[in-house]
Amino acid sequence: MERIVRISLWVISILVVAGYLYAAIPGLFRAVPADPLDASALEHAARFASGQPPFREPGRGLDAALMPAFPFVLSGLVRMFDPQAWEPRFVVLLATLMAAALAAMVVRAETRSATLGMASGGLVILGQLLAGRGATLSGPESLGLLLALAGCAALRYVPNILGALLASLAFAAACLTHPAGLWFAMAAIFHLATFDRRRLVAYALGLLVLTGGGYVALSLTLGPWFNYHAWDVPLRAVRFAPVALMQYLGTQLLGTLGVLLLSAVLAFAMPIRPWRGAVGLWTWMAFAALGAGIVASQSAIGAADALRPVVVALAIVGPISIQRVTTHLAAWPGSSRLGGQGVVLTALALQFLMLLSHVTRAVLGIGA
Repeated sequence: MERIVRISLWVISILVVAGYLYAAIPGLFRAVPADPLDASALEHAARFASGQPPFREPGRGLDAALMPAFPFVLSGLVRMFDPQAWEPRFVVLLATLMAAALAAMVVRAETRSATLGMASGGLVILGQLLAGRGATLSGPESLGLLLALAGCAALRYVPNILGALLASLAFAAACLTHPAGLWFAMAAIFHLATFDRRRLVAYALGLLVLTGGGYVALSLTLGPWFNYHAWDVPLRAVRFAPVALMQYLGTQLLGTLGVLLLSAVLAFAMPIRPWRGAVGLWTWMAFAALGAGIVASQSAIGAADALRPVVVALAIVGPISIQRVTTHLAAWPGSSRLGGQGVVLTALALQFLMLLSHVTRAVLGIGA
């Protein structure tokens, strides 16, 4: 039975990636941007490419909340191909696939299970499909999440001061791509404060110089409207919406990611707290993702992206937590390690089933 579930996870994960590509690639060739934010990012990228100030006085329409890193990345494509509607979609597609691959490698390294790693990558893709109500390729958040995940990986796997400096560089880039990057950058500080204070100073100084100094430099070079688009617009969109918060926590989190979320919660009953030790970094990442999602749920312009960071975080923390809990239980008299592995695989299969159900309804508009 365990072998059947294992094979099923591999097949489903591969089909999810193939299905995502099948649905997303035709969308690259639509004539116009599918999202107003993409149109704005492409306009900013064109001004980057031509040497003009990318941020200008807002018009009468809905202003875009946009950090400069996403348009800057797009400007490279604009220089090669001129402004085209496919360019932001291509960056988002590539960032999503790379984030899924990185999540798979992280889970493979932490659990020593290729099956769990592959399942994690599939869950990232499936969660992004759900968050975007289909293969909608838009917005800078996918790139920001990739950079934040790269920062966590550098901090976890690159030793000594070099890892701290590489992490500060990746987190600084994430902060200048999407405001949610700041949550992950701060979570890394808490992790180092509880686990590796030797690297804390190097990381904090690197983050301060690259993020704070970079922000000051951008404020001086990108024109007077940079601060308005980067911070004023998203801050003005925040409002207290308790119904939206409850829907986010109850329907989106518990209703769609319940297995992964419950697994992460059960890890808090372990003798070693899940935020302790080197592997505790991923729990701090989950805390940051939850905070970013809650804030996004209270935004008039960011609520649609509230689920994205939590999907990525739980796709990593969930499988790691399930394995830790079942391994601990397997050490009890009368239990077996093989039985614990079967529980891990079955739990992930159930999570795939839940996500596939919700993605199907979202894409087909059933119950909407």
